[in-house]
Amino acid sequence: MQLLQTKKDINDEEYKLYNDDGTPVVDFDVEISGGGRALISYITRKEFRNKGYASVGLQQLRDSLFGDSNIIFLELINLSGDYSRKVAENAGFFSPSHSPDYYVCLNPNGEHLLEQQLEGMDISSLEFKEKQRTYAKLKRLRVSETQAKEEMQSRLEELLQHSNE
Repeated sequence: MQLLQTKKDINDEEYKLYNDDGTPVVDFDVEISGGGRALISYITRKEFRNKGYASVGLQQLRDSLFGDSNIIFLELINLSGDYSRKVAENAGFFSPSHSPDYYVCLNPNGEHLLEQQLEGMDISSLEFKEKQRTYAKLKRLRVSETQAKEEMQSRLEELLQHSNE
């Protein structure tokens, strides 16, 4: 499978995931906003739903966005059902407030990126203060991320234990 960018504007990007025969399978829209945030929406073509394509595409998109930009947070909102939430979790997203409608994924290098951006900035500038707020938000979300991963691990162990009984 291959993820290709099909459109790029100042704050809006579009991607498509193609399967091995070149058929488009999942469409992604990425809205990039201030504070190192990107909001992702996606739709899987009907005949390809429930086959893991959306999870694979979201993982590839996540890796691409974190690797090629200064994006700190990827967000998914208004998820429509258990399948969408499972797609998000399979791609490394978590719900910091246990809300079924909001999932986030944190750049593994987020702290480092923000520290680099803060270096040499005028500490009295609005930009510096905004970056500091983003850094504090990232730190809070890291705690939620760790808790979410521990809960998911515990659920997995529970499922494995029940399947072995």
